[in-house]
Amino acid sequence: MKSSKKLRAKIIQAAKEVLAASEGGKISVKAIAKKAGIATGTFYLYFTNKEALLDTVVQELYAELLDIIKKERAAYTSVFDKLQASMEVCIRIFLKEKHLAKILLQYFPQITSAVNTKFTDIENDLIKFTKQDLDELLALKLIPEQDTLVSATAFVGTFREVILSWLNNGEPEDWDKALQTLIAYNMRGIGKRSEDW
Repeated sequence: MKSSKKLRAKIIQAAKEVLAASEGGKISVKAIAKKAGIATGTFYLYFTNKEALLDTVVQELYAELLDIIKKERAAYTSVFDKLQASMEVCIRIFLKEKHLAKILLQYFPQITSAVNTKFTDIENDLIKFTKQDLDELLALKLIPEQDTLVSATAFVGTFREVILSWLNNGEPEDWDKALQTLIAYNMRGIGKRSEDW
């Protein structure tokens, strides 16, 4: 049983590595099996097909990311600080683990319709997560009256597009300035007053 779990984990890790090294997220069961050091037939003892494996990879990466975000946010009481911490930790992770960013932001949305649906579900979770913060800020009258679902969607979308731009077009010369600019842009977008900075 233990060796079975270890081999399954090895296949998942191999898939992450093959995906990260691939062009456009195109991968095959054969390539994953080779990376994992197993026969192609062995792959099917653990996963019914490539899509089932990719679904597992998406879930694991997202769970890891969400766990890190929650831990980072726990250190703050201000909702503004929690939002900022969420952005900062995502940027730090995506820049440190570029393969993770490529897999989550660039490759999964275009691999298959099933995986794309799963990715959309995850993005919607992040939007809901952000909307809860915005609803709280609105209730406290710390941001102007607004449709918090629209604002949360724009907040997450802006973040995603900027990170994708860095992945596709090269990293900014001044990371600190780029990070602060992105955070300030999103905070202004939700209506945080400049005197609160």
